[in-house]
Amino acid sequence: MSTRYERRKAKKSVDQRAWNHPSMRRIRRNMLASGSRAATEVYRLEGKTPEDHTYFDIFSMRAWALENAQEVITPLPWDRAERLIATGAVDPNRIQDHTIRTQYHPIIIGIGAAGPGNDQILDGAHRVVALCLGAAANGMEGAPLPVPAYVLQPDEWRRFLIPRFVAKALGFDREFDDISDGAE
Repeated sequence: MSTRYERRKAKKSVDQRAWNHPSMRRIRRNMLASGSRAATEVYRLEGKTPEDHTYFDIFSMRAWALENAQEVITPLPWDRAERLIATGAVDPNRIQDHTIRTQYHPIIIGIGAAGPGNDQILDGAHRVVALCLGAAANGMEGAPLPVPAYVLQPDEWRRFLIPRFVAKALGFDREFDDISDGAE
């Protein structure tokens, strides 16, 4: 959204309630401040039904964590990486084409984000899998290797929730197969 015309066009395509919601204003503000690096980065925590999905503004969460959260070291979660691979939650092509070619950033873990007693990697699932694959390839499978992380408490990660009506208005609720330009 770099030109005035594009911003006006986008604003017309999104209902005003969603457009004016604080989470949407934060997304717009961050995108404008980031200039050409701008990206809307949203993590969708799958629920049992689409109405149960939870959406997180990861771009804003990461920026906040860099400034406010304390970086800690956590052991590499081998069992979680296996589940991420088994369930298809990570895309092997993204690991190959993007994750291993970018600068490493600490992962972000949300305490209780997947329900009481269930912590969730909110940012960095692909990085965790890439670290596990690399370690396993070097004969260190299962080793308690250190992983830099930001661990956010519920009051910290909740501020980055995107309400369902905003996520729906922006199309975050669509499946990847639903977002097609018609090209085969």
